[in-house]
Amino acid sequence: MSNAIQEMLKALSEFESALSQAKEEASEARRRMSMLAGELAAEARGAASSRARELAEAKVSKARGEAKDEAEAIKKKGEQALKSLERSMSRHRAEAAEFVVGRLLGEKR
Repeated sequence: MSNAIQEMLKALSEFESALSQAKEEASEARRRMSMLAGELAAEARGAASSRARELAEAKVSKARGEAKDEAEAIKKKGEQALKSLERSMSRHRAEAAEFVVGRLLGEKR
């Protein structure tokens, strides 16, 4: 009977040792998983940041191109308006000169 108790105590001690080792291994696995998750999260943040920067740069570049095109169109419109104004001023200047000369000469319209 005492032999059976000793074997049971020995088996219980081995079980406790195996359980303790399993707990340590589980703890180590949790620590490694936590570190790996942190590394993967940092890598994902870096990739997301890089992609966001690329997208932002593409949008800014596109907006610059559109703004440049719009500025060019506004410039052309302004140049055309200026030419039109200059032609109109030239016509009116000639008409005004004729009117003033006519008045000075006593002509009535």
